[in-house]
Order: sequence, then C-alpha cells, then structure tokens
Amino acid sequence: MGRALRTLLAVLYTGACSAFGIVAMGLRLVDGDWVMWNIGRRGWSVPLLKHVVGVSTEVHIHSDTAALAKSKQGLVLVANHTSLLDINAAFAASPTPIVFLGKAGIRKVPLLGKINELAGTIFVERGNRQSSEKAVKTLTQTLKDGRSVLVFPEGTRSKNGALKPFKKGAFHLAAQAGAPIVPMHISGTHSHLPPTAWAFQKSKEPIVVRLGAPLTSTAQDVTATMEEAKSAVSALSAAE
Repeated sequence: MGRALRTLLAVLYTGACSAFGIVAMGLRLVDGDWVMWNIGRRGWSVPLLKHVVGVSTEVHIHSDTAALAKSKQGLVLVANHTSLLDINAAFAASPTPIVFLGKAGIRKVPLLGKINELAGTIFVERGNRQSSEKAVKTLTQTLKDGRSVLVFPEGTRSKNGALKPFKKGAFHLAAQAGAPIVPMHISGTHSHLPPTAWAFQKSKEPIVVRLGAPLTSTAQDVTATMEEAKSAVSALSAAE
C-alpha cells in the first residue's frame, strides 16, 4: 500500500471514529471514559498504528506507575512531542483512559474540537487567570475520577526529534491539583510522520513508549519539578 493511500485511509478512519464518538456522547449513550478507552484506544489508535501505518508498538511501564494506575489514581503524563502520531501512541500505551490538556483554540477546530470538549479535554487560555482556575478544578476532578491527563509541555512538535524546552503551565496546574507527574517518552513516530511531512514515510522503526516512575509535583518550586520531569523524559530516551 502506498504512502499517499495509507495517509488518506488514516484521515478517513480518524474522521469516522471521531464522528462516531461525537454521536455516541451527544446522544448520551456512553461517557467520555468509554469513548477514550474503547474508541480512542481500541477502535482508533491501536488499529491505525498496526494496520494503516503498519508499525509495531512496544510499551514499557514502571512498576510504581502501573500500581498507581491500577489503584485508579489519575496521572499527569508528560511526554515529548515529535509527530501527530504521538497521540495514537499515547492512547495505545496509557494504562488508564486519557484526556488532554490543550489550548483553548482547539475548541474551534471542526470535529476535533467538539469530540475533545465532550470527552473532557481540559482547555486553558494562556494568560487568563479565570481560565487557569477553572482548569485546576477540572483537572482535580478528572484525576479523582481515575483518568490520566496527557500533556506535551514543549508546546509544539520538535522538527528534528530533539527535546525542546518545557513550558511551566502544566506543572503549575499539576502542583495545584496535587497530582503525580509521570514522564513519558515516545520514539519511532517521528520517522513515520515527521512534522514537515504531509504523508507517512517509509520506515521499519517500531514505536516504543516508556512510562517512567512517578514524580511528586510541588507548588514551592515549579521550575525544579519541570526540569526534573524534562530530565526524566530524556533519561527514558537513553534507555532504549
């Protein structure tokens, strides 16, 4: 199957899964957790990576993180970001249902914005105190419900695959919510769909996702927590 055809199938399949999720939640047939786990993970991400992209996925989870997830403790997953496929890789690897911490502008994106809103994405408007306070309350409740929140603290995809500086926003929210932070490193996605490409690239590199040991967030020194998380994500990449 050619790269262009694979890419077209991925777009169509993504649209179909998103539409199904919106209808199901709009009619209140299912909740956001069900959609994120059964559609986001099982119905969309795992089949898309395996059958459309044609890549194998390996997942490694630290025992302490696995224990927290098993106890229904919500986690703040802090991951590197090099490709649009990182979202699928995170869905496929997370031991709990996940939602996203995203920019308020995502709400305006057709289809994607609506399914994120219905599924529980936490939207934050940068520089808006009221938005931040609301995000903290939503984040706290989300974690209490046993969901994990996925954050890409670099703020954008890395074009060369190297880890970019982290932004503090997510760490402020995690500290105020008293949430454990789990470093996540995703490799292999960049070779299949780098930010500069419009179609899947030919690559035999597997996708490998590693979730490290949980870190304790602290409001006393957010910068130190952020740097510790960045170092932990970097260390996970060196473990491969």
